[in-house]
Amino acid sequence: MRQTSVATARPLSIVVLLLCLASLAAGSVGWAGPYPEGEFIEIAGAVTDAEGFPVPDLTVILEASRKAFSVTRMKSTERDSTQVSTVTDETGQFNLRWRWVDYYNHFELQVGVSEGLGDNAEFLVFEQVDLSKRIRGGSPVVTNVTVTETRYLDTVRDFSASIDTEDERRIFEEMGNPDRVQRILTGDHEEVSWWYFQSGKAYRFKDGVLEQVVHFEPVEPFES
Repeated sequence: MRQTSVATARPLSIVVLLLCLASLAAGSVGWAGPYPEGEFIEIAGAVTDAEGFPVPDLTVILEASRKAFSVTRMKSTERDSTQVSTVTDETGQFNLRWRWVDYYNHFELQVGVSEGLGDNAEFLVFEQVDLSKRIRGGSPVVTNVTVTETRYLDTVRDFSASIDTEDERRIFEEMGNPDRVQRILTGDHEEVSWWYFQSGKAYRFKDGVLEQVVHFEPVEPFES
């Protein structure tokens, strides 16, 4: 009678498991999509705050990626992400169009705001919704998003609205939103300092004109 030792059986079982996982991962690449390749699908909805009021001028991003099991990492991973975006209108509504590609199988809707402009802009996500199952269920996909925390958004918007000189716009485009803003009224003049703790810089303006750039050792921003 042929016998297999425990020492031989365990490595063999591990190899078989890995081969099965690899086969599943490879097979999932060719899954049949719910739409013809290249067909446009619609994603629409509205963004409101916790009290039900519409939130305009928020960025809405649909991020698509390929989600599959990685044999080398032994877990599910996402890769090759791409995205389309739009901005909510004055009634908080948005509409996105995505050209279907069978390769992508994970879809996430992200709602937030960009801090700063240009290459230094950073997208701050307020809410995110997994739309993977709903998108595969048919188009159009209608989803409403509630933003529960708007205090930071109000702060960002108030700061952006306060920028009205060429120097302020230039620094804002270069550095983005500051970690802290200090305002001092001296007679008929207003002195404002923008602090960027992690960059180690403070910009001091007098009536909107840049007067001084202070350099210091970068530190983590202080809690308010």
